[in-house]
Amino acid sequence: MTFKINKKFFVLAGETSGDYIGSSIIRGLKKKEGENSIFFGIGGSLMKEEGLRSLYEMNDFNIIGFMNTIYNYKKLNHYKNTIIKNIFEEKPDAIITIDTKGFSLALAKKLKTLFKKSDFKCPLIHFVPPTIWAYGQSRINKWRNLHDGLFCLFKNEEEIFYKYNVKCAYIGNPVIENFLSINKKNNNLENLHKKYNIQKKDINCLLFPGSRDKEINNLIDEFILLIKNNKKNIKNIKNIKWFIPTTKLQYKKIIDKIKISGLTTYVKVIILKKNYDILKCADIAVACSGTITLELVLFKIPTIAVYKTDFLSSFIGRILVDFKNVLLPNFLLDRQLVPFLFQERCQFKYISQILFENIEQIETKRVLFEKASNEIIDRMKYKEGRKKFNFSKNSSEQIMSIINNFN
Repeated sequence: MTFKINKKFFVLAGETSGDYIGSSIIRGLKKKEGENSIFFGIGGSLMKEEGLRSLYEMNDFNIIGFMNTIYNYKKLNHYKNTIIKNIFEEKPDAIITIDTKGFSLALAKKLKTLFKKSDFKCPLIHFVPPTIWAYGQSRINKWRNLHDGLFCLFKNEEEIFYKYNVKCAYIGNPVIENFLSINKKNNNLENLHKKYNIQKKDINCLLFPGSRDKEINNLIDEFILLIKNNKKNIKNIKNIKWFIPTTKLQYKKIIDKIKISGLTTYVKVIILKKNYDILKCADIAVACSGTITLELVLFKIPTIAVYKTDFLSSFIGRILVDFKNVLLPNFLLDRQLVPFLFQERCQFKYISQILFENIEQIETKRVLFEKASNEIIDRMKYKEGRKKFNFSKNSSEQIMSIINNFN
């Protein structure tokens, strides 16, 4: 009788979107290699639910902005060294990193050097490479010939990396697949309206302040002022129903802010994971720049993107970032569908102005966003009738193929 040796995987994700991708990868690997496969690394609640043993809290790696990165350098370097020590003790069959680009890059470089001096080595695999289409093509040189497998989530990226002689494969996108799965469900709109206490005359506005502490700290006060301004503006005859969808981790923080502001009766804070159906009855949204903007466009919700950071990060960002491509839906569509209010423009008075302009043209906007949603699905090769992508299955097959051919 032969016994199958359980495979062991190190998986790292440092933010909410990466946690979602990581849970999909782990699910695929368990299905392919068996439920007894071992997973350790860094992840959030979704990856932990799939069986990941997390060495640290994911939020410790959720750092944005140049000043924050410098301030946390010593802590992150300590984490890196401890993780490397753990990897050499556990000896996984593969090391899988997801997004968290700065930390993932530093970890891979250090491991690559140590592997040359050690009897132990294993494949380095990375999902969600740097967004060179928004943050500069010079970054690609740091990633060339570093990983044994590099995988992107957007078809456009595969083509861009190919032009720079970097092999980066597109194997599907779990965000698109999640949308398609939810969209197929025939939710009764009347029941949803009852669930969220929505009246027919209401305009349902979703406010997404981000998933990181810094993002929320920078945006939540502007959202509170936006709601208060609407409340006292007698010229506004629209009855807006405000919702703030957030993560389980950030729920209490936002609830407390809303209570202090005295807006508890005007705003409903919900955990998005448990209430995804809110996207089916939303009329408009204001969202922190990130993956959520893509999800909102897929759900055909007219969206305004916002972002605010510290002065140094904004100054450097204006030099390095291609703002025409920084928003995912705009990049994928190759046009400026979603307006973007950055830094000094990210104030409640400017948000309010564009929000009410959109509300006045809501029917026209809905048509534009419905067309955009269908176009993105088509461009991502998920159009009805094509062979279906399955990110969870494809990622596990690619990982196992790399492991089996590694030497």
